[in-house]
Order: sequence, then C-alpha cells, then structure tokens
Amino acid sequence: MVKRQNIAIIGGGVSSVSILSHMVHNAGFNDEITIDIYDTERMMGRGPAYQEDSRHLLINVPTEEMSLGNGHPSYREWLESNSHEPVTYTSRYLFGEYMRELMTSVAKVHDNIHLHHTLADDIQYDSENGRFTLHSGDEVKIYDHLFLTIGQLNYLDPYQLKASEGYIYDPYPLDEGLSAVDDDRIGIVGSGLSAIDCIRYLLIERGVPEVHAFSRSGDMPSVRGTPTDVELSHFTYEELESLKVNDEISLESIKELFKKELAHQGVDEALLDRRTGNTLADLRFDVSHLDEIGRLQYVIISVNPIFSDVYQYLSRSDKVEFLDKYHPLIEENHSPMPLEVAEDLIKWAEAGQLHIVDGTRSIEKEDEFIVSTEEEEQYFIRTLINATGPEKDVRQDDTGIIGALLNHQIIAPSEFGGILVDQKRHVISPKTGTIENMFVLGSLTTGADYLSNSVQLLNRNAQKIVDQFYNQLK
Repeated sequence: MVKRQNIAIIGGGVSSVSILSHMVHNAGFNDEITIDIYDTERMMGRGPAYQEDSRHLLINVPTEEMSLGNGHPSYREWLESNSHEPVTYTSRYLFGEYMRELMTSVAKVHDNIHLHHTLADDIQYDSENGRFTLHSGDEVKIYDHLFLTIGQLNYLDPYQLKASEGYIYDPYPLDEGLSAVDDDRIGIVGSGLSAIDCIRYLLIERGVPEVHAFSRSGDMPSVRGTPTDVELSHFTYEELESLKVNDEISLESIKELFKKELAHQGVDEALLDRRTGNTLADLRFDVSHLDEIGRLQYVIISVNPIFSDVYQYLSRSDKVEFLDKYHPLIEENHSPMPLEVAEDLIKWAEAGQLHIVDGTRSIEKEDEFIVSTEEEEQYFIRTLINATGPEKDVRQDDTGIIGALLNHQIIAPSEFGGILVDQKRHVISPKTGTIENMFVLGSLTTGADYLSNSVQLLNRNAQKIVDQFYNQLK
C-alpha cells in the first residue's frame, strides 16, 4: 500500500506553478499525494513579478520564450485563444494571467490539490520524525515534504530611508504605490529594470513632467538585440565535466572555454566591456548595433543554464572573483530591455523629461531629500521612489516565514546570497544538517544557482527537483 504523502508548497509564483505542473505530470503522481499551496489571493499563480499592475510594465523576454510546457498551451497559443495579440513583448500582467489560469485549472481537476489564499506564518521541523508543522492563521497542519518557493525577498534600503516621509520604499504594484505621487520633483533610486518600470509608469501613465533617476553607476540593462539561434560547440556539459578535478572547476578554465565559444560564434569579446559610463551613449550604441549585441546576448543566454549548473563547482575564491569582476558584465547582457523601451528612454532623456544621474554618493532627508553626487552636485527631491531591487541576504529580511525559519535554525544564510542548499537543492540546516524532504527553488538559491530566475530556468530546475522528489519516494 502506498503511504500518503502530504506536501506543502510555500509561495504561488513561477517556481510554485512550475513545481505543481511537473508534480502532476509525473507518472508517480497519484491520489495518495496531497499538495497544499500557500500564498495570498493576489499573488497565487502570479508571484510578485507578474501581479496585477499597469499594462505598461513589459516582460523583457520575447513571448516565444515564456511558455511552461508539460502539455499546457504555449504562452502564444494562450494569448491567441484569449483574443490577445501575441506581440513580441507582452505586459507582465498578461503572463500572470496565463500562469494563474494554468495553476487554477490543475487544481480544479485534482481533488488532492488545494490553494490556500493565506500566508504560512510559522514552520517547525521535527528531525525525529522528519515532519513539518505549518501554522497559518488559526490552522495547524503536518506535512511530510516542504517546497520553499517564496520568490524574492523584501526590498533593499541602501540609504536607510524606509521611515522617511515622502519615501516610497516598495512601489509595487505601481498602480497603487505610485498612483498618488505628486508631480513635483520626483526622484527614483536605481537604474535597473525596476527603475525602468517606475520611469515608464510615471511618464506614460501618469504623464508627470520630469523624473530624475539616481544611482551609483548609472548603468542600465543593455538593449535586447536581434534574436539568433546559437548552437554551442565549446561551452558544453561534456567539456566542462572534463575540466572537473576533485569536484571543482577552475574559473580560469571556464573563462578560456567561454572565450573560445565567443570566438567560434563570431562575437567580439570587447563587446562584453563596451560600457562607457555615459548611459545615453551606451543605449544609443546598443540600438545601433542590434545584430552584434544580439549575438553576444544569445550566446550568454545559451550558456546560462550550463553555467548555472557548474557555478556550484567554483571554489570560494573563484566565486568571489567571478562575482566581483565578471558578473556585472554578464548581468547587464543577460536580461536586456526591449528595443521599444530603450527608444522611449532615449526620447525622454533628449526631451528633458528623464534625467539620469550617476555617481550618487549620499541621500539624506531634511525638509526634502538631498541627493549628493561624487561631482559635488546636489538635487532636492520631494518624492523619492526606491527601485533598487530585492535583498539577497536573508538576514536582512527577518520578517514573515523567512524570519521564522531562520529563528528555528531550519535555514541558514549563504555567503553568496539566499540560503544554504546542497547540489540537489535540499536545505542545509545549521541545526540538523541536510533536510532531504525540504526543497528550495527560486531566489533563495541565488548562492548556488547563477542567474536562474528566468521562467525557462526556473521551469527546468523545477523539473529536476520534482524528479529528485519522486526518486526519493521509491
């Protein structure tokens, strides 16, 4: 007789939807497996990235690359069947609708899958019987397995302004967070995709006269170039496996292999380090060289799943060096913005509606926010919007379920972000060691999985975790 297995999935975003999809499509799924998923009604099936919000917030990945597979309709097919034009870059809201419909449809046809529109308040682990006690409101439930898929942590607050009047610590959803912003002297802290979201919302939807974007570097993501098919010849699993010595692969050997691949693909290595420090000039360069930039980007996108897997084989010193020297170059080409978004930014900057200010040294709050730069310039801002992105250090997010898990010593922070996991994405507890019936997927594995938060990689890694889960049941 098959033993009943009670499973809890914490979080309802991309990772959760992917885990659920792979669970029910595995031959091992049966009526003796019960799955409970916990998240708020707003986030269930969407997650923070794809929550209901302004339709001007676009996905930065082409529609053709955003499907979840497993026999579900592709994203393009879903758009067409729901009378939406399958444009190259849709709103993030629409992709959230696609995911939400997928999750609810799976739950409807399986009586043993339950969507709980509430948060898990506390989780405890009994190492004697290997079970988890989950508290949610007044309800207490016991689970045999736990999947932690909560997505991003709380927002960074680099200038310690969270309690300041006029400071918007977390602007999402923008339809709510920025809907009542006064038009006079608006500043945005950050230059990444979140900052671009805020700029677009304020200038397109709110029609504010001007916006200042402040950051230390001023670097924005690159512009997505011409899509191209890439067949890797050198940066392959087989080649990298041959470089493994004592369960490590040296950064130097990985660099040489990557350079060899770039040369084979006809990509000028100098494009990796093409930034000049002038944000507008850099955007214009990318817009004018879409074919060359696209080739580089799609080589990076193609090697990303492989490097994400071998990242864990870097020594500590090599990982530190990589993150310091090479990660910024990879990151700015890994999640490029759509061409139309870049063209809008250039247009607004040239018209004086957008002011990109780099070299930010300090931000202080007096009657207004005083932004000081390395060039001894000062800007006086009435409303300041934080768009610096989420934390990576779980110790800085000690509220909610993360705080509870840290407090019980079920999880521990990784030096490189997220929490400690083994190579199979089991949690490594500082109190009880490896917990083989607790899996992690998403931003919490950032210290082990390199740039693995794209829909494609999350879905692929979910497949691996689910396969591992069913293998453990045998």
